[in-house]
Amino acid sequence: MSPRLVAVLAPLLGLAALLAGCAQTGPTVGRPPAEIVREAVVATAAAGPSHAAVTGQTAVAGQAIPINGNGVVDPAHQAADLSLQVPSLGAVRVVFSGGRLAAQLPPAAAGVIGALAGGKQWVSVDVDRLAQSGYGAPLGALGVGTTANPADQLGYLRAISDTTRLVGPEQIDGVATTHYAGAVDLDKVPGAADPATKPGIDRLKAQLGTNLLPVDVWVDGGGKLKRVGQTVTVKATPEAPAGTPTTTTTTLTFSDVGSAPAVVPPPADQVADVSSLLPG
Repeated sequence: MSPRLVAVLAPLLGLAALLAGCAQTGPTVGRPPAEIVREAVVATAAAGPSHAAVTGQTAVAGQAIPINGNGVVDPAHQAADLSLQVPSLGAVRVVFSGGRLAAQLPPAAAGVIGALAGGKQWVSVDVDRLAQSGYGAPLGALGVGTTANPADQLGYLRAISDTTRLVGPEQIDGVATTHYAGAVDLDKVPGAADPATKPGIDRLKAQLGTNLLPVDVWVDGGGKLKRVGQTVTVKATPEAPAGTPTTTTTTLTFSDVGSAPAVVPPPADQVADVSSLLPG
């Protein structure tokens, strides 16, 4: 998997991990902003898979690479099935499920990567392995693959700080929403103390220079997530590989919450595991 493709996928799926939640009850009117956001995460996850559009950009080696795509996100199961437009590669379908990231090879990548894949249509990486590699530092530290069973993982937004503030009402795609701004406390997210995942979280904190990950959240009138956005600036480090993203802005906008089809991983016999090719 090329560094450019990893650079595009990492922030996207890190954002998907932010949205992974557990199903309980919907939000309660009159709660502090942080509690409203947490309840919106729960309600969105409980509703089921939703359609989502992804926009943003990531800066790699001084070059801005746009991030655009759409598909299905299932927060409760930390799963996603999205088609992304990757510069120089074209449309790339990615499926995140069961702690693995699978990418369907576009024609432009079939030559080099296809040879490594043994002619199979898909390549995949173990997200824990990606998190431990230099390329996967931002992804791993955002919580992807922090547990063996993603369905058991609480969303990072559940660790949003109590200092979250109300920004105000805003319209998104004709839907009335309320905008909140806050930060995820990386010291309180699932896996923060787990020996298997703590190094990745500590790495991100070192790169950010803080334990707080800024995030903006828009909640609709039904108490569900309409949009989640984040901008992450990672400081350059001597051990960072060439092409490591420095600043990434990602926005995920939901529609048809709870009405999208379930995420289904590609057939195992069509997938080549290339995790061993990752550094680290």
